[in-house]
Amino acid sequence: MKHKLFYALAGIFLSISTAFTFTDDANDIIERIIAQLENYRQKSPQEKLYLHFDKSYYVAGETMWFKGYLFDGISHAVDSVSRVVYVDLINESTGKTIIKRMLKCLGSTHGDIVLPDTLSEGIYHIRAYTSYMRNFSEELFFHQDFKVWQGSAKNQADNAKIQSFSEVADLQFFPEGGNLIEDIDSRVGLKALNVAGKSVEVEGYILDNKKDSVVAFRSEHKGMGVFNFKPESNQNYTAIIQDNNGKIRSFPFPTALKVGFTMAVDNINLPDKIKIVISNSSPKTIDKASEMIVVVHQRGELCYMGKIKDTQKFVLVSIPKKQILDDGIMQITLLNAQGEALCERLVFSNQHKQLNLKIKTDKTSYKIREKVIVDLEATDAEGKPVEGNFSVAVTDANQALAEAHPQNLLTYLLLSSDVSNLHHADYYASLRGNVEEPDYYFDTVNAESATRHLDMLMMTQGWRRFVWKDLMAKKQISMNYSIESGLAVTGTALRPNGKAMNNAMVTMMLKVPKFMPNSQIAMVDSTGKYGFYNLDFSDTAKVFIQGVKKNVLSNFNITIDGLEPSPSVRVVKIPFSPIAFDAKDVANFLKRTNENLAFEKMLKLNNIKLLDEVSVKAKKNEENDVRRFYGSASTSLQVTPAICGGSSNVFQMLQNQSLNNVRVSGNVITILGASNFGSTVDAINPNSPAAVAAQNNADPYGTNGGPLYLLNGVMITAEMVPTIQTCDIDKIDILKPGAESSVFGARGYFGVVSILTKNGGKIEYSKMAASDNAAIQQRTGYYTAREFFAPKYDVAIADHAHPDFRSTLHWQPNVRTNSNGKVTLTYWNTDAITNIHIVAQGVSGQGRVGVAKMEYAVK
Repeated sequence: MKHKLFYALAGIFLSISTAFTFTDDANDIIERIIAQLENYRQKSPQEKLYLHFDKSYYVAGETMWFKGYLFDGISHAVDSVSRVVYVDLINESTGKTIIKRMLKCLGSTHGDIVLPDTLSEGIYHIRAYTSYMRNFSEELFFHQDFKVWQGSAKNQADNAKIQSFSEVADLQFFPEGGNLIEDIDSRVGLKALNVAGKSVEVEGYILDNKKDSVVAFRSEHKGMGVFNFKPESNQNYTAIIQDNNGKIRSFPFPTALKVGFTMAVDNINLPDKIKIVISNSSPKTIDKASEMIVVVHQRGELCYMGKIKDTQKFVLVSIPKKQILDDGIMQITLLNAQGEALCERLVFSNQHKQLNLKIKTDKTSYKIREKVIVDLEATDAEGKPVEGNFSVAVTDANQALAEAHPQNLLTYLLLSSDVSNLHHADYYASLRGNVEEPDYYFDTVNAESATRHLDMLMMTQGWRRFVWKDLMAKKQISMNYSIESGLAVTGTALRPNGKAMNNAMVTMMLKVPKFMPNSQIAMVDSTGKYGFYNLDFSDTAKVFIQGVKKNVLSNFNITIDGLEPSPSVRVVKIPFSPIAFDAKDVANFLKRTNENLAFEKMLKLNNIKLLDEVSVKAKKNEENDVRRFYGSASTSLQVTPAICGGSSNVFQMLQNQSLNNVRVSGNVITILGASNFGSTVDAINPNSPAAVAAQNNADPYGTNGGPLYLLNGVMITAEMVPTIQTCDIDKIDILKPGAESSVFGARGYFGVVSILTKNGGKIEYSKMAASDNAAIQQRTGYYTAREFFAPKYDVAIADHAHPDFRSTLHWQPNVRTNSNGKVTLTYWNTDAITNIHIVAQGVSGQGRVGVAKMEYAVK
């Protein structure tokens, strides 16, 4: 057949039963599946973003410290394509974004959020994403809830509310594979939730039409359970449970189809295979048979594909586990020859390919304020050392209580991020995608139970990163947001009549505090739009845009776009997991935290007073001008009022002065002198090989064989020179081609004209933007993360007399292991006699993740 070579090359086609001859129709579907999965990976790649926080709850006034890890959603390789990460703090009760962070990300990032001390007590939501992730559902963003306390503990839950948390508010049933079929025995998963969306244990039974009890059921773990059920013909069923108060309640049970297919999957009992049993209620004769395809993929990567015919009541399929590509969730789907999904089942593959991360302290117990030395070691699954990037949080275990089996980088990447909240009517009903206590499912101490319960989770959680129906119909995701490889400034430059101008360009001057201005040039497209991309600046910058046409200023209407607005707040309601506090623990935690917050305020005030008292006297060094980094110039023009007053622009002013080695014709300057290649000439030959090479490598800052122009040490275009007010200029330095301008490389091949203004580099943008051909805007850049501060008790200073009961002892977001897989970090204990909890999370360059934790005592 024409497709056999294609399957061989793909390396994924496995014929389940070779006794049949298959039609080209089924082969076409297989080819479409392969092509569409490849198309999905290529045109709709996704990203995963995870944030590691120092602890799970805070007091208003404290700082949230976090580290972000960005991954490719399919391969789980570290993603360094998107360079901008957004983090929003949202008040769940009002739905308003309180604080935003825009962070530079090179595979990872870190930041902090200082919680206002006026923040009301309640649940707050963190949402993190890249611009590219906005092309998909917000439910694929990173989401996490936090409790924020005010100064005193309040019991906000009355007895009625507490009682409601123990009652079943929603009970759903999930036939394995998707549907119940009459007279076919199937497994059915169940999950029960309370009013808060949290799991609750349940037991009950199924009634038929005659009100007879058919089968009993009960949950086994986190409201989940599994039982066998064989629906009879012409029967409808109802689930019955009894509440804690004795009230009998009923819930709907899935209706069985007359005919169809079921799928039973065993991913537990065989070490090297996944066994699939496909049941068919109405087998066909060979002459009327149709073909079906079994597809196994992991995050869109095809692992296995095979064909069967619907001529048998039962078909057994065995999938070698060695064909599964990686750790994580897999999707097994049975499709008909038209590409429609008939059955589907999720399974989890745990091949233990992730990092082994170990934490070791130099002692098993310590004294208060004693120095602690921590060794972190990372190895791969084969025990080889790994260079990796990690974050480490050290907290007081009695103040920062840990959740039972909390979410971490490993559980999020492999599990929670692929169990979304999406609902699709094409498939069986799906529950809220929250995974409670996710770390439990990776528990090596109770591995057998954890594995069985993880399989229950796969049966009862809804998960879709794509829908087969949409995939096979070639439905494309609308990509409205591009990948941000840096910050951007965009806008429009139009004629006064609103039309675009041919061959127009704009120049941008970007002024960031404490740095010399940076200038760039961009062409305006046919619609009048321009853009400057891959910018890299922090804090707040001033952006000045000016339009130019054919080497002269022209009459433009310039606009600068504002920042892209944040996504509308549609908080993904994650059932909050309150930590069980003892009332005494709460009071102690709040008391200690408030004391430390008061001490931090005192330190800040003291620092401000000390700075106010500092007086520095020194003589101004007139010659140390950072704008003149090129050394001395053979020709300089000191601009006086008499010189500038008689000239309309810089070119005319230089022409009027008749400077040595400088020729000016219109807006073209030629600097005479020694060439870069050692021969002395009156003028550089623009046709020489060196000159041609220089022009080929030239940029808008030195074009048409002209010199490079500098304004206060910053490169500008020749078109910007006429816009400079002549009487604002202090001096013009002329650097001849050759040794004087060699510091600029090829750009300085035709010499340099350096213009220095009287205000020392403080360009008056507002004056320049007053004309119609310019615009100015304040622009927010990347947030600059603060450094975590903690006292070092190896030196006696006055501040050490203050009691120290911080809940976070140490936070280090960038911990990198060396080629031996090791790194050492140090910090000091506080005054608390307590247990100290250390958590390390991170990733290798190959995208393998590791998580470790340990505790030690302070006595």
